[in-house]
Amino acid sequence: MITFSGRFKTLCYVLAWLLCAQLIPAAAFADDETAVRNVRYEVTGELVRIYYDLVGPLDKVHKVALYLRREGDGTFAYRPVYLTGDVGSIVFPGEKRRITWDFLKDFPDGMQGVDFFFTVEAEMVQTPGVNPLYWIGGGAAVVGGVLAIVLLSGGDDNPPPPPGGFPQPPGRPQ
Repeated sequence: MITFSGRFKTLCYVLAWLLCAQLIPAAAFADDETAVRNVRYEVTGELVRIYYDLVGPLDKVHKVALYLRREGDGTFAYRPVYLTGDVGSIVFPGEKRRITWDFLKDFPDGMQGVDFFFTVEAEMVQTPGVNPLYWIGGGAAVVGGVLAIVLLSGGDDNPPPPPGGFPQPPGRPQ
């Protein structure tokens, strides 16, 4: 019985820790601000690769947009069409994010000038529904409850004989 109570006590501590961890949202540990840093690009052939670091809560989805701008013309802002990579409505934070732009599909005759630069804009997307961490905590609570029931059931290995005793097997001498 001592071993059983030790296991039960450990199970209670683990379940209490899991339940307490679910009461503190993960975003409380992360910075709620979204920032784009270290934007740089390279041109290789007919592709432009834009690299950036997206800083924000790791459990949140971000919407990322890319703009081509000119230093000499403050009103010029072109949003490229033929993009692939870490751009659009589902981007998670991290370093060395990459966007690839096939600029000849947008500008078949090429581009004139050398004063172009890129800006990457990102915003956190508020997704409806329940945080997945609550599902994990709920699952852990259910598993812990089932384990507690199994450990506490203490099934009897030797049930009592039925009233009136067991019948004799057929064909045996009496």
